[in-house]
Amino acid sequence: MSFWRLILKIRFSRLLRWVLFIAGVGWLYANYHPDLPLEVLNARYTSPESRFVSIDGMAVHVRDHVPKSTDVRATVLLLHDENSSLHTWNAWMEALSGQPYRVIALDLPGYGLTGPHPQGSYSLFMYANFLHQFVDSIGIKSFFLTGNGLGAQIAWFYAAEYPHKVQKLVLLDPPGFEASQQSLLQRLASTPVLNRTLWTITPTQAIRLMVEDAFADDSKVTDSLVLRHFELFRRPGNRKAFTDHAQVRDNRPPIDLIARIKCPTLILWGAEDTRLSPEQAYEFHRRIRQSFLRIYQHTGHWPQEEQPEITVKDAIDFWEGRF
Repeated sequence: MSFWRLILKIRFSRLLRWVLFIAGVGWLYANYHPDLPLEVLNARYTSPESRFVSIDGMAVHVRDHVPKSTDVRATVLLLHDENSSLHTWNAWMEALSGQPYRVIALDLPGYGLTGPHPQGSYSLFMYANFLHQFVDSIGIKSFFLTGNGLGAQIAWFYAAEYPHKVQKLVLLDPPGFEASQQSLLQRLASTPVLNRTLWTITPTQAIRLMVEDAFADDSKVTDSLVLRHFELFRRPGNRKAFTDHAQVRDNRPPIDLIARIKCPTLILWGAEDTRLSPEQAYEFHRRIRQSFLRIYQHTGHWPQEEQPEITVKDAIDFWEGRF
């Protein structure tokens, strides 16, 4: 190689490094998003039925619908999935507004408007204890418990631990039997030092991909839906809660507890769930004695959002004893 070719090669290599460096800095700048003020988020994402309940030092966001009729047959408690919020139940709450049920949805610690747990604890044991404190604080003795994803895992664990509290149980795509594994984003979130970038760097496209992963039909993932997830993720403390939650490995209840569930249980599952195989639905159905199973075609991990009409109808039929 001649001297001049060597000089050109060195210059090109240095130029390439500068181009990559500038491109990297530009990407970080474009995807830097500070926290959104809580008062701004409260104005956008509370409803007339919203209130905040003090639990363990947290102001827990609750949407509490009480029917005008005095004939309230039961209280329904709704728990959302990870990286979601109580808004996942909007369609269900609208459908249930004409039914004789008190319906309560809440933002779990680390999500939505509730924000992070003061001790940064996100094990299933914390969530079950939190739920126990919550129901005691609002004074409900027994109820119909419903959960999706993480919320369903909390629900079946709670039903096994507090059988006198749960009258009926509805589980939508609950974890429990899956192998312990992490996605690329979760591995990044659990990597010390590197995970701190996630506290301020939040690409909107990553949020869209996360939401699309929960749906079978990407056309149902609207810009407004992505914006809601993007903005609630930027609630102060929620991004750190995401990285803290990612570091919770196998600290979860043993699946043998599932067989202790005694209350009637309805299991709902999306046939195109890419996060949890529908085959696991049959395992829940086999282990829970009084259980019923519905699997929905063309549906992903959040059936209550993708197929709200049929899923809430099945839930009502189950609660009313029409199964």
